[in-house]
Amino acid sequence: MRILLLAAAIFLTIHFIRVDFVEGTIPQQLTEENQVLCEDETHSIPVTSIHGDTIESLFALYPDAEISFIDRLEQFYTLNPHLKLQGIVGGETILIPLSNSEQNNCE
Repeated sequence: MRILLLAAAIFLTIHFIRVDFVEGTIPQQLTEENQVLCEDETHSIPVTSIHGDTIESLFALYPDAEISFIDRLEQFYTLNPHLKLQGIVGGETILIPLSNSEQNNCE
């Protein structure tokens, strides 16, 4: 019985040390590959649609006076490429684009 408990303790110790080395205890800074470029960042809000929703009705519920309708529609299809070929289905999560003037944390 002692051998089984000792083997389990050794296994757990080795496992925790391996996880510590692989994942690290301190989060690493973002590298250039993982950083999001400020000009490419699009602010959006997730919305769950209901039956009968249209793009115009969703834009009316979440207005944004700083972006023109055409630009906002382009951003909408960039965020939701699956909606180019189909209509909005009830219960689906959709991203609605918003203007970038709210917060800019790029420095």
